[in-house]
Order: sequence, then structure tokens, then C-alpha cells
Amino acid sequence: MSQSTERPTHVRHLIIATATCAAVLLYLERVCLSVAAVYIREDLLLSDVELGWAMGVFFWAYAAGQVPSGWLTDRFGPRKMMTVYLVGWSVFGISIALANNLWTLLLARLALGLSQAGAYPTLTVLVKHWVPRDARGWASSVVAFGGRAGGAGANLLTALLIVGFVPSDAPTLFSTGDVLDAQKLQEHWTSTKPAELNPLRERLRAQLPGANPSHEQILLTLNALLASPNCFEGLDATTLWLSADARSIEAVPIADRNTWQIARYNRLVIEKAFPGSLKQLHGAGWRPTLLVYGAGGVLMGLVFWFMVRDWPREHRRCNEAEAQLITAGEPPALAQTGKPESIPWRALALNWNMTFNSLAQFFVNFGWVFIITLSPTYLADEFSVPIEERGWMTTVPLVVSCGGMLFGGWLTDWLTRTLGLRWGRALPFGGSKVVSVIALAACPWLDSPWAVTVALSAMAFATDLGVPSIWAFAQDVGGRHVGSVVGWGNMWGNLGAGLGPIALAWAQKYYGWNVVFYLSALACAIGMLAGLLIRADQPLFADE
Repeated sequence: MSQSTERPTHVRHLIIATATCAAVLLYLERVCLSVAAVYIREDLLLSDVELGWAMGVFFWAYAAGQVPSGWLTDRFGPRKMMTVYLVGWSVFGISIALANNLWTLLLARLALGLSQAGAYPTLTVLVKHWVPRDARGWASSVVAFGGRAGGAGANLLTALLIVGFVPSDAPTLFSTGDVLDAQKLQEHWTSTKPAELNPLRERLRAQLPGANPSHEQILLTLNALLASPNCFEGLDATTLWLSADARSIEAVPIADRNTWQIARYNRLVIEKAFPGSLKQLHGAGWRPTLLVYGAGGVLMGLVFWFMVRDWPREHRRCNEAEAQLITAGEPPALAQTGKPESIPWRALALNWNMTFNSLAQFFVNFGWVFIITLSPTYLADEFSVPIEERGWMTTVPLVVSCGGMLFGGWLTDWLTRTLGLRWGRALPFGGSKVVSVIALAACPWLDSPWAVTVALSAMAFATDLGVPSIWAFAQDVGGRHVGSVVGWGNMWGNLGAGLGPIALAWAQKYYGWNVVFYLSALACAIGMLAGLLIRADQPLFADE
């Protein structure tokens, strides 16, 4: 058979599959810290504000690194640079697992953000090199969906791994090092919130000496209770939101439990009475979990290097028929002289359309980032939800958001055909945030963690519904500068995501969780108004 009539190979599908796996790991490494955050805070003795800084610095570095990392990909090629980025962020993820104070944590998160900044620009270049023009939208959505899938699975997988990595011989006795806040520990004896824990606290109070014991006396009494098989007999544990390992022991009849099971179960139940004042036993599992993610990323970097090539004709398994299929319809090489020589900084900074785009992305991300940073902590602090259920509850919004992403692509195209470019892009992006504002403002009034999860899912769906329209907006107005327009807006969006955890943690410390939700709702409202003002019918440069 002659070369002109041979059937095209399918190496391009392998390339897209590899890129999708890289995107999964990208978000897995990025989002996992939200579930581990409670234990990192306890282990490193951080305040909520300090933890907010550690969360936020990632997004600042991510925003700052986008343009330089994109240039590096153009200069050295996607294969080499994506391998560097993959191995780099995996090593820095391992550095987070080895952090022993705030500063080492901040440096590791900063480096993680810088190394992840080039991922999507690099994968976008790879898609352009390996996919025919009429299929690039589909291929890009598959790669982006991989990122969303990684983010959706990160919370649940991280929760399961953290519990699974707690060693069976982890000491159950409380030590003075387990006291996070001695004053708070003592205040728990008079507190009545949350109501579900009142019977547990009353049970413990009855066995403590005096009306106002010191924290040392409390520890001595709690340690004595650890060996008591009947300490919590008759207590309705269904209201305590116990973790899976505690529930498995609970299923064993009290008379049949061994010494280890009795002590482990009592420790996990007692922790429920002292949220935020005693270290949790599951804190022993966060470091090995992050080490596993880092090792997996290094392995993926090696796979990427051996599986991927910059261009089809450089891959020994890609035949000429597939290479011709991929490049069919491409403009002549001379047309490449139409590429911009530099980034149009002045136009990006002074154009009102770009200003509304930047404001919208900044404030929407400011409100949205609560889901992937502070929502697990909120569920733990306000409802004492155990780690596995927190994993499920924080996964649901990210899964729902995938549906918003897919639906939003169809919606913006349909509205554009129906109403034109102006409203076809502005309505999905800005208008959808009405749902976000209502959902966030409703959260303080909800008294169930699953009700809060439903509200946050509605917010996540509405947020991602607008993502395809804002990317399409950049393509509509960017002309020769689409990459610059995308990078500019994404930079401001990530600056908002970086400021969000810090500002929201500060608001929570001084004003409580209700203000956190109202502040997030206000940010989304500003983003909604700015999003409605973008005009996809007005290009960045009139002659384009």
C-alpha cells in the first residue's frame, strides 16, 4: 500500500489521553490541600489567617507565572516544558509534606503555584500541534474536563488516604502537645454549640473533677477514660458524624472489642467534643498522602516525556497520513508572520472591555475559591463533619460544576446565534452569577451540612456555566492577541483567588462564618455586574 493511501494512525488520541491525565494530576495536587488543611493547621500550629496565606500564595504565584511559562513553552516546546512543570510541581508538593513551619509551607506553596502556572498554556499548545483544526474544541474540552475531574476527586481521595495512612500504632493517649488552645479547651465545658454534642459533653463533664478544671486535669481524666469500654455506652453516636474507622469499631459489640479498639474509638469520639482545641488522630495521615501524590506526579512526568513529542512527524508511531490529517486546512507557513511580536500591555490595561473582563474574573474567583479552600474547614468547625463525609460533601460541588461547564458551552453558542455576540457571551458569564449570589447568601441560614453542600453546588454550577463564554469572549475580541487576552483575564482571576482565602480567613477570625458567606456573595455580585458589561462585539483592536 502506498503512503498516500495508508490509513492514519491514532497517536493523536494517545497524546490527548496523556495530556488529560496530566490535567487530572494538576488539579489533584492543587485541591488536595483543602481537605488536609485542618490537619496542617493543627500540626504546624497555624492560625486561620496564616493558613489563609498559605492557601492564597499559590494563586498569586500561579497568576504571576502564566506569561513567563507560556513564553518558555513557545521557546522550548511543550514536551520538554510540560515534563519540567510536572516533575517540578510534584517535587514541590512533596516539599509541602515535609514542611515544619509557616515559612517552609509558604515557600513550598509559592513554588507549587509557579510550577503549575505553565500547565494549561503548554497543554493548549500541545492540542494545537496534535489535533486537526475542526476537532480542537473537543480536544480542549476533554483536557479541561480532566482538570475538573481531578479537582472533583481530590477531596474524596485525599480524605480516604488520610484516614488510611494513620498508623495502627498511633498513640491514642492525649499529651500536652495535643492541646491546641488550652483556653478554648476549658471554654468547651460551658459551650452548647453545636447542639448535637451536648450529650457527649455532659457525659464527659460528669467524670471531670471540679466545676472549672485546668486543661491538665482535663487531659488526665480523658486519658483515664480512653481505656473504659463502657465510656460511651448508650450514647446516640448517629449525631456525632463519626469517621469510617470509628464506625467500623462501633459495629463491634462492646464485649468483643480489644484494648486497641476501645482506646481508638474513645479517642475519636472524645475529639468530637473539642473541635479546634485538641489535635485529631487523623492528622498523622496528611503527610504520607501528599508524598503519594508527589511520587505519582514524578512518575507521570516520566510517562509524558516518553509518550509525547512536540510535533506529529517527530513521533515514530505517527505515520504520514495522520500527520497530513492533523495539518489539513492549516494556513501556509508564511501566514505565521501575522503573529504578534509582543504582548499589547497598553491595550490590555487601558481598554474598558478588558477592565470589565478582569474585574469579573477577579471577583467571581474571589467568591468561588471558598469551595476549594475553606469549605472543608467550615464543615469541620460548624458541623463537626468527619473527614470522609467532608470529602464527599466537598466533592459534590466540583462534580456538579462539570455539568455547568458542558452546558455553558452549548448555551453560549445558542445565545450567540439567537441574540448576537454582545449578549451571547455576557448573559451566560454575568447572568449566571445571580445564582451564585443567592446560594452564598443562603448558606448562613442553613442548619444542615448537606443543605450547605447543595447551595455550594448551585454556586459551582453557575460559576462554571460562565467559563466557556469568557473563553469564547477572548477568542471573539482578541484577534491576533487571543493568548494575551486569555492570560490577562486569567491572571486577574487568579489574583482574586489568591486574595480570597486570606480575606475570608481574616473575616472568619474576627466576624465569623456568616460574614464569610456574605462577603463571598458580595464579590460574586460585583463580578456579575462586570460580566454583564463585557462586549464580545468590540475587538481589542478595531482593525482586527
